[in-house]
Amino acid sequence: EEMTTVAEAINITQTQQKLLSIPLLSLPLRPSTLTALLRRGFATTGDIMINNTNTMKTGNDDGGIENLAEELGCSVSQSADYVHEINDALYSIGLPPLTANTTIVGRTDGTTKNNNATLRSTNNIPATAASLLRSKLNSHMQHNSNSSSTARQIVSFSQPLDMLLGGGFALSELTEIAGLPGSGKTQLAMQLCVDARLPGKYGGVEGCAVVIDAEGSWSGAGVDRLWSLAGALVDHVKSSALRKMEANKAKEMANGGGANTDTTAPEELVPTWFTPESILDGIHIFRVHDESEQTCTLYNLPQFLQDQEEKGKPVKILVIDSLAFHYRVASSINSSNKGNFLSTTTSLTRMAAFLQELASEFDLAVLALNHLTNKLDKDSTGAGGMKLVPALGESWAHSVTSRLMVDFYHRHVPNGASPGGVMGEVRTCSLIKSPHKPNGTACFMITDKGIRGMPPQFIQQAEEAKRARLN
Repeated sequence: EEMTTVAEAINITQTQQKLLSIPLLSLPLRPSTLTALLRRGFATTGDIMINNTNTMKTGNDDGGIENLAEELGCSVSQSADYVHEINDALYSIGLPPLTANTTIVGRTDGTTKNNNATLRSTNNIPATAASLLRSKLNSHMQHNSNSSSTARQIVSFSQPLDMLLGGGFALSELTEIAGLPGSGKTQLAMQLCVDARLPGKYGGVEGCAVVIDAEGSWSGAGVDRLWSLAGALVDHVKSSALRKMEANKAKEMANGGGANTDTTAPEELVPTWFTPESILDGIHIFRVHDESEQTCTLYNLPQFLQDQEEKGKPVKILVIDSLAFHYRVASSINSSNKGNFLSTTTSLTRMAAFLQELASEFDLAVLALNHLTNKLDKDSTGAGGMKLVPALGESWAHSVTSRLMVDFYHRHVPNGASPGGVMGEVRTCSLIKSPHKPNGTACFMITDKGIRGMPPQFIQQAEEAKRARLN
């Protein structure tokens, strides 16, 4: 049977195109594109094709684009960009485009070949750095207008760690946390999900959290841990409100004011909705059992995030625990298949781009937890050993905005010396990649109340004691 060429595929009839009703959520589209189309009721490629067909009967090839722009409430050029992006996505999975308004780019001699021809948008206009900055600021203002919070970071309640990151875990960024089993990756992620619910008047982002639970750490005993963290956060906020009220009273008395000028009760300073139950109601957990389910869940998130925004409950953090788990399981099963390795790399690259766009479009922090794996480390002589590095390879490493490494400090703190008042082991969190912060290391502990920071002088004393023992 003769193979169908790209040109023949593009010349598919309108009747055949109507039969191709592909769900947009199944295509590798940007979250912003999905949101714009789904918001206006375009759920499949067939919906868009019907829209184009109704106006193309006039013989004007641009009529469909103009009609689509009118229904989407955007410019004609933006509408054309959406169509080109959908065409590229369809072509990438071997399906014909919505319209023939695309250009085939192949070899430099002007001919095309089926196995290397690719579709390219004909109106790819560059954006200036100034326009991108304005767009980013406008996006932040738009999201902040729907919330009482103006915070741009999610605090971890570990002051050294927050200072290392410039105030906390930044919104609109993809952050990776890698570490050994038991080093505290999930505990840190749980603390951040609970802290994302912190009211804006107390420096929080006052949003919800979404968790992609690949390992089952959240769906089982993790719920009990979330409850204890939520209770500790509520107690902390109420104690902080009480201290603030007492400080204000003391200040008024020192200035000659009455001793009973402020009759506000401590509980009135804390929003009535801020309870452990409401905190857990704002943490949405998706349990995924394999790579396909994980990928499908992530690519369907834009609609869920949009629904949450419309309800006035925007999501401010997305946690994937862990991204590597199902990929590594699938790779171990098909370890002899070289094509599977290339497919996994391509899938991860697309996933990274999707998560970056998701973080930017919905102004949320994306937190991807990752495993460590062994890698051969050769020195200049050719000899070498093995070293632990984050899994998923170099392509993924280049895709993340920031990378953190969590490790054990190998020092136990006696009872009463730690912030939580219990015996525990100090962890280190090292910033090894960031576009706007210098590399560094912060120390924290996992206590019964959650993540708490360790004073820098404690670490300095521990290092001096260690050197003294070695000498």
